[in-house]
This record gives sequence, C-alpha cells and structure tokens, in this order.
Amino acid sequence: MAANFILSSSEPALAERFPDHFVAHIDGSKARTLRQFYDQIADVLEFPDFGNNLDALNDALNDLQWLEDEKIVLYFTNTDQLISQERDPKKIASLLAILEATAEDWKWMADDETDMADKKEFSVVFETSPRIQSLMEQEGIAFETVG
Repeated sequence: MAANFILSSSEPALAERFPDHFVAHIDGSKARTLRQFYDQIADVLEFPDFGNNLDALNDALNDLQWLEDEKIVLYFTNTDQLISQERDPKKIASLLAILEATAEDWKWMADDETDMADKKEFSVVFETSPRIQSLMEQEGIAFETVG
C-alpha cells in the first residue's frame, strides 16, 4: 500500500511532483496551537462554517465540494513547530490520524467508479523535520521521502 504522507526537503520537488495542483500551505510557525492551526486551514481551504474541532476538521476535509480544484496538496512547512504548544501532546497524533484517514478516503473515492463530480485528489506533504518524522514513526504512519 502506498504511503499517504510525503516528507519533502525541498519546495521545488513539491512543484515538480504536483505541477497542476492547488497547494494549500500551512505554516507550522503560525500554527503552534490547534486553534491557530484551525484558523490557518479554514482560511487556506476556505471552510464554510467550520466548528474548530477535530470532528469538524474531519468532516470538512472529507467534503471539499466548495473548492473548484480537483487536485489539492495540503503542504506543511516549519513542521518542527506545528502544534508544538498544545498541552496535550496527543493532539498532534490525532491530527495526523485524521489527515491520514482523509488521504486514504479520497484515494478510495478516486478508485470508485460512481459520481465523478465530487471526487478530489488529496495529498499531504510535510516539510521534513526530525520532529514530524519521529511522530509519524511513533504512530506507525507510513510516509515517503522525496527531495
């Protein structure tokens, strides 16, 4: 099974791999808490009526009908700082689990033959950092390294 997450050390590698994708950039230095992360993701993905919690995030990421783009890359930079100021360290693990399940769900929908109008190609790319790689390894999340 192919990995749902990509760790990339260079932005040019991202551009080469996803040349015709909408890149939704999340800056970890501006998303040190879940609240800041929710604000950023709601802004870059234009979430309508977002509830600012993990359940609402899951629902929104598995919908995305309001976006015209069919190919979306959620690109995280400064991942060493992403959700680094939350009191509960399990919050980032929960976030990673939601992102992984979302990427898998969109892959599954792409393989489904019905209702092509609502399908999206959804990819998750993290700028490489020892912290994010360690978190993925601890959580047993498969990832591919590029660039």
